[in-house]
Amino acid sequence: MRHNQYMVDIPEEIVEKRPNRRFIVPLVLLASGVMGIGFLFHWVKSPKPIQKIVFQGLVVLKPADLVEYLGVPSEGMNQEIKGWNEWEKKLNLHPRIKLARVNRDREGILIITLQEKVAEFVVHVGDMIYEVDKDKEILSENNVLADHLIVISGSFPITSNKIQGTQFSDLSSELHSGLESYPALKTRISEVSLEQDGDYMIYLKSPSHAKVFLGNKFDLYQIRKLYAALSFLESENIKVSTIDLRGEDAVYH
Repeated sequence: MRHNQYMVDIPEEIVEKRPNRRFIVPLVLLASGVMGIGFLFHWVKSPKPIQKIVFQGLVVLKPADLVEYLGVPSEGMNQEIKGWNEWEKKLNLHPRIKLARVNRDREGILIITLQEKVAEFVVHVGDMIYEVDKDKEILSENNVLADHLIVISGSFPITSNKIQGTQFSDLSSELHSGLESYPALKTRISEVSLEQDGDYMIYLKSPSHAKVFLGNKFDLYQIRKLYAALSFLESENIKVSTIDLRGEDAVYH
C-alpha cells in the first residue's frame, strides 16, 4: 500500500523564527563555563581574614617574643590581622633568624616557617653577654636563650655585629676543634677566660668546680692534656680545686 507524499510549504517568517539547534548547546555550555569560572574566581579571591598565626621550626625563639617583634598588639590576636605581607622581610632581619617564609591559607591561618641560627658560644665582654654563632656573628645581647653553652671571656673588640680580633678567632677555633675531638668536655667546661696578662684559664663545673691554669697557650694539645687529667680524676674519684697544666705534667691541688 503506497502512501501519498505531500510537500508542505513553510512560510519564510516561521523558518526565520525557528531556533537553530546547532548553536543552542554550545551557547549553554559557554554560559555554564562563564558562570563556573565566575564562581571559581570568587572562591579564589575571597579567602577568610587572617585571625590566627602558626609558627613552625622554632628552637629557642618563643611565639610571644616574635609576635611582639612583629608589632602585633595584644588585642590583635582576637581580630583580623593586617600588615602581614611585610612580615617575611622583617623576620629575615631578625638577628636569630637565618630564613623566614610567611604563607597564608584559605582558612584565615598565617603559617610562619623559620630556620633559626645556632648559637655556638656565649661571649662575655665587659658587662655584656653575647650569644654568637660559628661565624662569630652576634645573635643576642644580655638575653641568652640557648642552654649549656660554654662561655668565652676576654676583652675582645666588637664591630659590625661580630666579635672581632685574632685572639677570639684563634681561641674559638681551637675550642671548637677540641670539643669535636673530646665531646665529653662540653658538659664539664663552664668557661674559658683570656686573662689580662695573656694567660688562659678554664673553669670547670663537672665533676666538681675547679680552676684550670693553662699558661699563655690554648691549643688542641692543652685540651688533650685537660681531657686526660679529668679522665684520671674521675676514674679515681678524686676531687680537686685547681689543675695546673702549664708544665709537662698536670699538678693537682
